[in-house]
Amino acid sequence: MQPLRWLGILPGAWGVRGETISKDELCVTAIFSAYNYISFKGDPEKGMWETRCRNPFKVASIYASSEIYCHDEERRTGLTQLAKLCQEVGHSELLSRAAVAEHLTEESIRNMRIVDYLELSRVNYQNTPVLLSASYFNRMFDTIDSWQFETWSHHAFRYFQISYVGYAYWAGILSLGVLYRLYGWMLLGRQQHIESGLESTIYRSIWRRLSFLECVVHWILTHLIILSPLAGQGRRLIGCTFPSRADALAVGGFWILSIILSVVGYRTFQGNIYWPDVTSQILRYSADRTGIMSFANFLLLIVFAGRNNILIWATGWSFATFNVFHRHVARIATFQAVAHSVLYFVIYIRVNKLWKEITKVYILWGVLTFILMILVLITSLDRMRAASYELFMVAHILLSVITLVGCFYHTIVFEGHEYWEYLWPSVIIWATDRCLRIVRLVYCNVHVRLSKGKFINVTESRMTYDEVADVIRLEVTPGMPGLQARPGDYYFLYQPFRFTGWENHPFTVGAWSYESDPRGAPLEIVGKPWDSIDNSQLPLLSETIFSHRSLGGRKMPFQQSLIPKLTFWIRPYNGWTQQLRKQCLRVSNQPVHTTMLLEGPYGHNVPLWRYESVLIIVGGTGIAAAVPYLHDHLQRSTNHWSDTSEEKLQTREIELVWTTRQPAFLRDLADRELKQMLDREDFRASFYATGSSDRFREDWNAVGYTVQMGRPNLQSIILSHSCDTSAAGMKLAILVCGPTGMADEARAAIHLARQQGYQNIEYVEESFTW
Repeated sequence: MQPLRWLGILPGAWGVRGETISKDELCVTAIFSAYNYISFKGDPEKGMWETRCRNPFKVASIYASSEIYCHDEERRTGLTQLAKLCQEVGHSELLSRAAVAEHLTEESIRNMRIVDYLELSRVNYQNTPVLLSASYFNRMFDTIDSWQFETWSHHAFRYFQISYVGYAYWAGILSLGVLYRLYGWMLLGRQQHIESGLESTIYRSIWRRLSFLECVVHWILTHLIILSPLAGQGRRLIGCTFPSRADALAVGGFWILSIILSVVGYRTFQGNIYWPDVTSQILRYSADRTGIMSFANFLLLIVFAGRNNILIWATGWSFATFNVFHRHVARIATFQAVAHSVLYFVIYIRVNKLWKEITKVYILWGVLTFILMILVLITSLDRMRAASYELFMVAHILLSVITLVGCFYHTIVFEGHEYWEYLWPSVIIWATDRCLRIVRLVYCNVHVRLSKGKFINVTESRMTYDEVADVIRLEVTPGMPGLQARPGDYYFLYQPFRFTGWENHPFTVGAWSYESDPRGAPLEIVGKPWDSIDNSQLPLLSETIFSHRSLGGRKMPFQQSLIPKLTFWIRPYNGWTQQLRKQCLRVSNQPVHTTMLLEGPYGHNVPLWRYESVLIIVGGTGIAAAVPYLHDHLQRSTNHWSDTSEEKLQTREIELVWTTRQPAFLRDLADRELKQMLDREDFRASFYATGSSDRFREDWNAVGYTVQMGRPNLQSIILSHSCDTSAAGMKLAILVCGPTGMADEARAAIHLARQQGYQNIEYVEESFTW
């Protein structure tokens, strides 16, 4: 324990490390703290710890008052602790009782002068020991006891905030996600046992006993997960955007919890020696607590912000959901920092010490940090991000780093640097995430081949822009030939050789194909030349040269590694995507070869193959989320996928509902990525164009495809599918990826269907915005 020497307005306060003294120590502590307001002659005459430990009149007074007001155990424990503090803090030995024994006889103590609080002036040095009055002792005891309680409560709330309340709160929320994911795996395992005829009587009995879980999960999905925050309000609630009602409830609960912890638990009383009036006590206690809790939230907001977040894998929730958590924890931390700063300004003004305190270096760092946190909050608002995402990213990272540095220097005055325990873990997690991102960048874009000479493969890319479709097609060949891809993957794309080459933006992998390595021998699979192999016969991506990959239980030898080519569809808006459009327009009718770097893959795969019926609803470039699942269905439906595979295809029918403004984009994908699916009997497609004309309608009819003008009636489509699949005893999965309005319309329809009793509906939403 260290003395609170850094605050002149708290003479005699005990420690700064949040360590509370025991009740047995409190009696002696109150006594030697009370003597700070009384001066004594003798050697030494000045210095808080020097006089406490070595001034014979003050030490004799401490011994004498301890005899009067403290029990034996309190006196023994308290004096032992005082002697320890004299050594560790005062760097001197406490005068022994024998050294001042002449002042401690019964007669001497009986004849000592009894003094009250502020009865003696600090400039009036006493040349004999004095006793504390009972009222003075009780007042100081209550003052120290109150401060100890507040210190305990601040740090208890601080530790609760991380380990018990704050962390426990989010641990509870995240545990629900983990349990739901485990529940899904259990359902899958049960389904596989039923299909294979291996479900035992005990297993069926267990599921019957747990049947109430299905009702609980159904209610949660229907009323919390699927619905938007408020009916009729879309995703906006109190000026904030939430993907679902569950997200709004989780964030709202943390707001309420943080407010409660900031305002409750203060112990105040009139006559406090440090702060005589109750208002001053509340100002000081709340200023300390809000500052501590703001620091406590740093770790949470850093964890939620990371791309390489293990919690995303554990819960199956999207990065967008954790981004919502990150934003609100950051806002709470900022408001707590604002409260901390404003309250201290008020305190300094009340004691006429504003200019004196604000000129101190650590206070200036605190003011800078306070301002920077407000700037981070302002630049993170939805409108600011939409207006200039690049400016937001640069400002967000730069200001956040300076803020963290400012926090270190603001708390550097604390002996032991106790509050750095929040900052260093935040720095480590942030740095680890950045390092992992660099590792992903190197892994995806650079590959050194040692066979047949030393070659270095790097990522290659080309892009074309279709003015009629208003879509950029970006094709990227990663430097890593064995890079795996799967539905649901997205990458952050960099264009490094620009002035702002650090900018990166997330895009979903819309499709992929395979090419043989031009520097090696022709690829053969199962004795067939490469040119005769259909993509649907291949696994998602190959592995290394001469490797074997199990495809549905069959070993397929690869005499050479396949090189993947990833396709991204980018709608040009403002900023970087608009610059890509301009680059393409500079070269008419020619692909633009440019350097792109990939960071990833991120995202998670939804096992749509488990559902007998699948309905996919997408808007615009949201088709990028659908095509990979359609290709996955193609691969699983080939005879190469063994019927004994654990991932046996269950899907009997798939319907795609795609709405876009430009019919040219529809045609482009229908003639390329969707062509194989359009020829299948188990697939139906409904295309809608919102910005078409009669000429486009005739063109579509001429090639055998139909496109409907306007927007689909999603409620009718979803209710119809729900009714048909329920009647057939099939499970239905609905995947939605599109603008917020489309997704909310689909949500409302699914909610209505579940209310009507169609429970076998799984709703999956891929984020259309970031």
